[in-house]
Amino acid sequence: MLAGIVVVVALAGGGYALSRSAVFDLDTVEIDGAFGAEADQVAEASGLVIGTPMLDLDLDGAAEGIVALPWVQTAAVDRAWPGTVEIVVTRRIGVALLPVDDGSGVVIDAEAVAIARSETSAVGDLPVITLVPAGDLGDVQTLALPALELIDAMPLDLAPWVKTFDIDSAGAGTPLLRLDLVGGVVAIMGDDRDLDTKYEAVRSVLDQVDLAGICEIDVRVGANPVLKRSPQCAEPATTAPTG
Repeated sequence: MLAGIVVVVALAGGGYALSRSAVFDLDTVEIDGAFGAEADQVAEASGLVIGTPMLDLDLDGAAEGIVALPWVQTAAVDRAWPGTVEIVVTRRIGVALLPVDDGSGVVIDAEAVAIARSETSAVGDLPVITLVPAGDLGDVQTLALPALELIDAMPLDLAPWVKTFDIDSAGAGTPLLRLDLVGGVVAIMGDDRDLDTKYEAVRSVLDQVDLAGICEIDVRVGANPVLKRSPQCAEPATTAPTG
């Protein structure tokens, strides 16, 4: 019985020594979910070094480093013996753009995380939120969250009407949400409650009303939209209607 125990221990020790040999060093890092320059960013952020013994690799630290990249949402890092590490990343998807005064922009995802910079203030069909981005890439643009709710609730058939999504955060109250529509008309949405009802009110006005001379559609009370003509629009809407 003792001989059996000695053999097992010897084999275990031999296995450990073998795993520390060059045969079990890191030879390859395989990355799924990123390509080209972004794959290079993932490899660098992982901190993994070719030639490191496989048992010495800090896989949790590698995953943390990768997730710190602003455009990465999740990262899974696993050993694949004898000498490979497999990395699978899930990227954040841009859903809106915040324009910058110099004509560039910052792309944010559905959680309002700033994930990338853009050389222009328009990127494909991304909705534009007229809010100056704060901080650096990877930071959450908290003030943009209500506008993201507005974007998410927007019916597809109204998308061609909307030029930008505006936020008036002046004062200590709830931010005032607006739609800058084609033709110079502004839809005052108020807060992010009852957006389906408010959008339906906007649709009804667009379908049934001649917008000539109309500068504002106030749907803060969705069941009772209020239209303003050009002379009336000199006074900005800053307070919620009552009733």
